[in-house]
Amino acid sequence: MKKQKLFWGIFFIVMAMIVVVSKLGMLPDVGVFSLLATAFLIWMASDGIRHRNFYEMLFAVAFLCIIYDKPLGIEALTPWTVLAAALLLSIGLSLLFGGKRKRKRSIEFEWESDGSGGIGSFSEQCSGEHIRCENNFGAAIRYINSDNFCKASLENNFGSMTVYFDNAMIQGDTASVKVDNNFGETILYIPKEWKVQNELDHCFGSINEHGKAMGTNSAVLRLKGDTNFGNIEIYYV
Repeated sequence: MKKQKLFWGIFFIVMAMIVVVSKLGMLPDVGVFSLLATAFLIWMASDGIRHRNFYEMLFAVAFLCIIYDKPLGIEALTPWTVLAAALLLSIGLSLLFGGKRKRKRSIEFEWESDGSGGIGSFSEQCSGEHIRCENNFGAAIRYINSDNFCKASLENNFGSMTVYFDNAMIQGDTASVKVDNNFGETILYIPKEWKVQNELDHCFGSINEHGKAMGTNSAVLRLKGDTNFGNIEIYYV
């Protein structure tokens, strides 16, 4: 969080300088909005590369192409063709080169759903110390039942995923949940007794907390990951 505050502080200071310098005629004839958007999109693309987030990376490039379509001579491709290409490439690259999966058969539960069973919600009981759930183009409900919950990796693409942690117990000092939400909604139900360290990030999406974590026991849950063109809803129960 401190690094993020440092970045945004420097970002807005640099943007203020760009606005002033552009008004003095010391920069090329480019609108102030275009300059601000360019700086943000370049950061967005570099952040996508750093986290291997193809949605963030390619949509940043797509919006840069839209802003500079005339100099690039690609007016015939903007905006919808470029955006469609960014979407399809993001899906394909994410499926081919998604995050590495660590398999520990004795303690890991893994479930994947692609919505191929039709429209509706698919529920499943999940147990184990390490849990991975993936949902693509469908609706999924997962109930985490674990006496020694340590880590969960949740990936939701173009669908809705609801995960209940109210029957999970953290035996150690900390546990973590990594969320990768793209063009969909991920809903988390978390015991209000846990101490929650929210490190989630968003790009063209939202993260909303409902209720409040009381933190009455010593267990700490770290929420990591991000949402792109979608939202993450957190309920404390």
